[in-house]
Amino acid sequence: MEKFYLEVPGIGRKEEAFDYIREFLEYGSQINGAGGLDHYYPTDYEGWLRMTEERALMEPTEERVPGREFFLVRENDNRIVGMINIRIALNEKMRKHGGHIGYSIRPTERGKGYNKINLYLGLKVCNQYGIETVMLDADLDNPASWRTMEALGGVRVREYFDDEDSNTDVVVYNIDTGKALGEHQEYEKSVADFRLETERIFLRPMTTDDYEALYAVLGDAEIMRHYPYEFDEARVRSWIERNRDRYRRYGFGLWAVCRKDTGEMIGDCGLTLQNIDGELLPEIGYHIRADQQHQGYAKEAAAAVRDWAFAYTSYPALYSYCKYTNVASYKTAEAIGMTFLREYPDEANGTTHVSVIRRG
Repeated sequence: MEKFYLEVPGIGRKEEAFDYIREFLEYGSQINGAGGLDHYYPTDYEGWLRMTEERALMEPTEERVPGREFFLVRENDNRIVGMINIRIALNEKMRKHGGHIGYSIRPTERGKGYNKINLYLGLKVCNQYGIETVMLDADLDNPASWRTMEALGGVRVREYFDDEDSNTDVVVYNIDTGKALGEHQEYEKSVADFRLETERIFLRPMTTDDYEALYAVLGDAEIMRHYPYEFDEARVRSWIERNRDRYRRYGFGLWAVCRKDTGEMIGDCGLTLQNIDGELLPEIGYHIRADQQHQGYAKEAAAAVRDWAFAYTSYPALYSYCKYTNVASYKTAEAIGMTFLREYPDEANGTTHVSVIRRG
């Protein structure tokens, strides 16, 4: 079965990205959802990348809004088959025309249902950004687009004649993000398993089969000596289930850290929401098996999670917290660019040490 994932554009996709635009031009097809890539074709892909990063971090103005561009990649042949542009916030102009999402499928890949998968994955990103109601629009004479919206639970809320840009009738839809994701789980079978790669390791979702590998980490009293309690079988299994629930609810959690050369799980690392001094904040956590420590795996995994979180969520800052005596933990946080924020007294740790890294 074909599977797909959304990928943040990077320099390694330059030729493929321009080939995507070239195909639209050759077919005389309208380009949507490409985040302006066609304006940088065929010479300045690097400039487009800089622009997309700047736009992702900007504050909304009367003329421009923050957004994120993604390639829709087919896993089995690593081909860009579509693009989607997600506007993280809307101004008055975009509320009138444009909405949160623009998308497209390359001409040679149309008619295969890929845009429904594209939109489904886009809704998952919107959910991570906290966008509860997604607004989309399409030309009335483009039923392929608005029927895609309807397939994901889109409700038509109005029609109007656009006399400013397209000079055509436009239909506007709203999609309840949570409801759509909950009621259309059939698209999950087409979603590639999460995999975050670095030079030596990859991160993937935990499964119940990871119990023994995870117990070798969490059940090690020396590794977990800074924790307020010891881990038995029930707590380790609960740890796995709790993170699997986080994947479903938030799109992230603690993932299994695996070595590329052997495939074995050597720990966990990821993003979770934690109560830090009374605030629910995004925290990067990590645990590495004893015989794999002091080789830089925690730093490598945490840095990958940092970059992923700033690319795929809207959090302005990321945190790491631990018992004040856990020097190794906050040294790892410092190694990925975090700085000391504060210490505060709490019942579990006595004193908790907090580190932070902010966008930009």
